[in-house]
Amino acid sequence: MSEIKEIKTDTMMPVIDKLLKEGKGVRIKVTGSSMYPFLRDKKDSVVLYKTSLDRVKAGDIILVQRKEGAYVLHRVLLKLRSSVYILGDAQRRLEGPIYEGQILAKVETIWRGNRPIAGDSLIIRSLALLWTFAIPFRRIIMKSYRGLRNWQLMIKHKVFNCLPGDVESKI
Repeated sequence: MSEIKEIKTDTMMPVIDKLLKEGKGVRIKVTGSSMYPFLRDKKDSVVLYKTSLDRVKAGDIILVQRKEGAYVLHRVLLKLRSSVYILGDAQRRLEGPIYEGQILAKVETIWRGNRPIAGDSLIIRSLALLWTFAIPFRRIIMKSYRGLRNWQLMIKHKVFNCLPGDVESKI
């Protein structure tokens, strides 16, 4: 098996862009936390295919190039005739307008470990829609989730560090 190397997006974009223009799919590792909880930093990857404004719809995850040159993978929240507005799943501030020339690709498949998930599956679209309605409450939801997760890890740590044979010696 070959070694996997991390390369900055700016360095790889010309190659990715060339492959997309040839109609090929490109699989990239997700970096950053702006799409959490749907896409996890350095754990998930996505397969991108070239797309255009007329083939993008609300709920799609697209790769865009911002006006200042940065690349971002965010969800389309609103589509208008000549532009879209995007939002990271972990964010609350709408970004846009994003125009045709800024839209580079659309996520067709999400890879969670070795399991592919269709980017436009009914489950993903439904969860994304529910998450969209939760925009005003995202901070509270995520803070509560992190608190519950930390509590769960603490309980797990205490249980596994206090096995039955060790109970007597700790008393």
